[in-house]
Amino acid sequence: IMKKLMTILGVLILTLVMTSCNSNTPTKVAEKSIACIQKGDYEGYVDLIYQKKEEGKDKKEIEDEKQMLVAMMKDKATKKFEKQDGIKSYEALSEEISEDGKTAIVKMKMVMGDGSETTDDIKLRKDEDGNWKLDIGK
Repeated sequence: IMKKLMTILGVLILTLVMTSCNSNTPTKVAEKSIACIQKGDYEGYVDLIYQKKEEGKDKKEIEDEKQMLVAMMKDKATKKFEKQDGIKSYEALSEEISEDGKTAIVKMKMVMGDGSETTDDIKLRKDEDGNWKLDIGK
Protein backbone atom coordinates (compact mmCIF):
# COMPACT_ATOMS: atom_id res chain seq x y z
CA ILE A 1 0.00 0.00 0.00
CA MET A 2 2.83 2.43 0.88
CA LYS A 3 4.53 1.78 -2.47
CA LYS A 4 1.29 2.48 -4.36
CA LEU A 5 0.74 5.65 -2.37
CA MET A 6 4.26 6.87 -3.18
CA THR A 7 3.74 6.12 -6.88
CA ILE A 8 0.46 8.05 -6.93
CA LEU A 9 2.09 10.92 -5.03
CA GLY A 10 4.99 10.94 -7.48
CA VAL A 11 2.66 11.08 -10.47
CA LEU A 12 0.67 13.87 -8.83
CA ILE A 13 3.79 15.93 -8.16
CA LEU A 14 5.06 15.35 -11.69
CA THR A 15 1.70 16.44 -13.14
CA LEU A 16 1.72 19.56 -10.96
CA VAL A 17 5.27 20.46 -11.99
CA MET A 18 4.49 19.94 -15.67
CA THR A 19 1.35 22.06 -15.60
CA SER A 20 2.97 24.85 -13.59
CA CYS A 21 5.81 25.01 -16.12
CA ASN A 22 3.36 25.74 -18.91
CA SER A 23 5.14 28.36 -20.98
CA ASN A 24 1.93 29.39 -22.64
CA THR A 25 0.48 31.72 -20.04
CA PRO A 26 0.01 35.44 -20.74
CA THR A 27 2.70 36.30 -18.17
CA LYS A 28 5.25 33.84 -19.62
CA VAL A 29 4.68 35.16 -23.16
CA ALA A 30 4.95 38.79 -21.96
CA GLU A 31 8.19 37.99 -20.10
CA LYS A 32 9.57 36.17 -23.13
CA SER A 33 8.78 39.17 -25.36
CA ILE A 34 10.74 41.52 -23.08
CA ALA A 35 13.61 39.01 -22.91
CA CYS A 36 13.70 38.96 -26.73
CA ILE A 37 13.94 42.76 -26.87
CA GLN A 38 16.57 42.72 -24.12
CA LYS A 39 18.72 40.28 -26.15
CA GLY A 40 18.02 41.96 -29.48
CA ASP A 41 16.21 38.84 -30.71
CA TYR A 42 13.63 40.65 -32.84
CA GLU A 43 12.79 37.52 -34.86
CA GLY A 44 11.91 35.78 -31.60
CA TYR A 45 9.79 38.78 -30.63
CA VAL A 46 7.96 38.80 -33.97
CA ASP A 47 7.25 35.06 -33.56
CA LEU A 48 5.29 35.96 -30.40
CA ILE A 49 2.98 38.38 -32.22
CA TYR A 50 -0.60 37.36 -32.96
CA GLN A 51 -1.22 37.05 -36.67
CA LYS A 52 -4.50 36.05 -38.17
CA LYS A 53 -4.11 33.13 -40.51
CA GLU A 54 -4.90 34.44 -43.95
CA GLU A 55 -5.99 32.15 -46.74
CA GLY A 56 -4.10 32.33 -49.98
CA LYS A 57 -0.84 33.68 -48.58
CA ASP A 58 2.21 31.70 -49.56
CA LYS A 59 5.22 31.07 -47.34
CA LYS A 60 7.30 33.73 -49.13
CA GLU A 61 4.69 36.45 -48.53
CA ILE A 62 4.45 35.48 -44.86
CA GLU A 63 8.26 35.43 -44.50
CA ASP A 64 8.59 38.82 -46.26
CA GLU A 65 6.02 40.35 -43.89
CA LYS A 66 7.85 38.84 -40.94
CA GLN A 67 11.21 40.27 -42.06
CA MET A 68 9.62 43.69 -42.56
CA LEU A 69 8.19 43.52 -39.04
CA VAL A 70 11.57 42.40 -37.64
CA ALA A 71 13.29 45.40 -39.27
CA MET A 72 10.60 47.76 -38.00
CA MET A 73 10.82 46.37 -34.45
CA LYS A 74 14.60 46.59 -34.43
CA ASP A 75 14.48 50.22 -35.53
CA LYS A 76 11.75 51.14 -33.03
CA ALA A 77 13.31 49.29 -30.07
CA THR A 78 16.79 50.61 -30.80
CA LYS A 79 15.51 54.20 -30.79
CA LYS A 80 13.39 53.67 -27.69
CA PHE A 81 15.82 51.77 -25.47
CA GLU A 82 19.21 53.08 -26.64
CA LYS A 83 18.67 56.40 -24.81
CA GLN A 84 18.02 54.47 -21.59
CA ASP A 85 20.95 52.02 -21.95
CA GLY A 86 18.66 49.07 -22.73
CA ILE A 87 16.53 46.98 -20.39
CA LYS A 88 18.38 45.92 -17.25
CA SER A 89 15.61 43.86 -15.67
CA TYR A 90 11.87 43.25 -15.82
CA GLU A 91 9.10 41.67 -13.82
CA ALA A 92 5.43 40.93 -14.28
CA LEU A 93 3.30 42.85 -11.79
CA SER A 94 -0.13 41.47 -12.68
CA GLU A 95 -2.07 39.39 -15.16
CA GLU A 96 -5.71 39.94 -16.06
CA ILE A 97 -7.45 37.45 -18.32
CA SER A 98 -10.78 38.51 -19.83
CA GLU A 99 -13.96 36.66 -18.85
CA ASP A 100 -14.12 34.90 -22.22
CA GLY A 101 -10.50 33.76 -21.77
CA LYS A 102 -9.47 35.05 -25.20
CA THR A 103 -7.55 38.20 -24.25
CA ALA A 104 -5.31 39.27 -21.41
CA ILE A 105 -3.28 42.21 -20.14
CA VAL A 106 -0.01 41.73 -18.31
CA LYS A 107 1.40 44.72 -16.45
CA MET A 108 5.20 44.65 -16.77
CA LYS A 109 7.73 46.75 -14.89
CA MET A 110 11.06 47.34 -16.60
CA VAL A 111 14.19 48.80 -15.07
CA MET A 112 16.37 50.46 -17.67
CA GLY A 113 20.15 50.53 -17.81
CA ASP A 114 20.13 54.21 -16.77
CA GLY A 115 18.13 53.36 -13.61
CA SER A 116 14.81 54.72 -14.85
CA GLU A 117 11.70 52.54 -14.52
CA THR A 118 8.74 52.11 -16.79
CA THR A 119 5.51 50.16 -16.48
CA ASP A 120 3.76 48.90 -19.60
CA ASP A 121 0.54 47.00 -20.22
CA ILE A 122 1.20 44.17 -22.64
CA LYS A 123 -1.92 43.03 -24.48
CA LEU A 124 -2.25 39.40 -25.48
CA ARG A 125 -4.81 37.24 -27.25
CA LYS A 126 -5.20 33.58 -28.00
CA ASP A 127 -4.58 32.44 -31.56
CA GLU A 128 -6.52 29.78 -33.45
CA ASP A 129 -4.42 27.07 -31.78
CA GLY A 130 -5.10 28.36 -28.27
CA ASN A 131 -1.62 29.85 -27.77
CA TRP A 132 -1.15 33.23 -26.14
CA LYS A 133 0.37 35.82 -28.50
CA LEU A 134 1.17 39.51 -28.28
CA ASP A 135 -1.70 41.62 -29.55
CA ILE A 136 -0.26 44.63 -31.33
CA GLY A 137 -3.39 45.12 -33.43
CA LYS A 138 -4.72 48.54 -34.19
